[in-house]
Amino acid sequence: MTAPLRGARVMVEKELLELRRSPLLLLSMISLPFTVVLMPLGLYAWLTHAAPEQAVDFLRDLYGISAEGGKAAALAALLAKNWLPMFLVLPIFLPILIAAQSVGGERERRTLEPLLATPVTTLEIILGKSVAAVVPSVFITWIAAAIFCGGIDWLALPHMPVGARAPLPDATWLFATVVLSPLLALFGNAIAVVLGSVVADPRAAQNLAGMTVVPLLGALVAQLAGRVSLGWRFYSVLAIATLLADIALVALAARLFDREKLLTRWR
Repeated sequence: MTAPLRGARVMVEKELLELRRSPLLLLSMISLPFTVVLMPLGLYAWLTHAAPEQAVDFLRDLYGISAEGGKAAALAALLAKNWLPMFLVLPIFLPILIAAQSVGGERERRTLEPLLATPVTTLEIILGKSVAAVVPSVFITWIAAAIFCGGIDWLALPHMPVGARAPLPDATWLFATVVLSPLLALFGNAIAVVLGSVVADPRAAQNLAGMTVVPLLGALVAQLAGRVSLGWRFYSVLAIATLLADIALVALAARLFDREKLLTRWR
C-alpha cells in the first residue's frame, strides 16, 4: 500500500472508531432510514387492505395513474415514484451527520492541533474523513432501499395476478440507488467539510449543511401535490449536476482545509 493510501486508511480507522464511540450519532443514523422506510410501508399496507378501490380512484383523479396492472401494482408504482425524493434525502443527510463533526468536532475534543501536527497530509485527512462518512452512509441507504423495495413487493404480490412481476425495483429506483445515491452522499459530505472548515461551531455547520436537502423536500411536496411529475429525465439531470458539484466542492474543500489557518483561527 502506498504512503498516501496508508495515511488515508489510518484516518478512516480513526473516524470509524470515533463513530462507534458516539451512540447518539449512531442512533440518529439508524432512526432516520427506519422512519423513511416504515412510513410508506405502513401507508401502503393500510391502503391495500383498508380501501384499495377508493385509494386508486382518488390517486387516478389526482395523478392520472392507470390501474391496468391491478390496484396493488398501481399503488406500489405511485408510492415508489412519489417517495423517491424523500428517500434521496438519506444519502445527503447521513454523511452530514458524520462529516459536520469531522473538523468542528476535532476542535471541541481538542484533537485538531495534534492531528494537523502529524505527518499525515491534507489530502490524506480529507480522503480519510470523506471515506469514513460516505461509505457507511451509502451502505445504510442501500440497505434501506432493499428493505423498502422488498417490503413493497411482499405486500403487493398477494394482491396481484399469479406470475406477475414484482413492482420494485424499477429502472428509476435502481438508477437512484446505485448511481445517484453515492453522488449525493459525496455531495453532502463535501458540503459538510467545506462548512466545517469555515464555521467554527460544528452544530451551526451541520444545520447549514442540512439545508441542502430543502430542494429535494420541495420536489417531494410539489410531486405529492400533483404539480410536477419527476421521472427519468429529472434524475438523470440531477445526477450530472451532482457530479459536477461534487468535483467543484471537493476542490474547494481541499483549498479551504488549510492547516495553518485552521490552527491560527481555532487556537
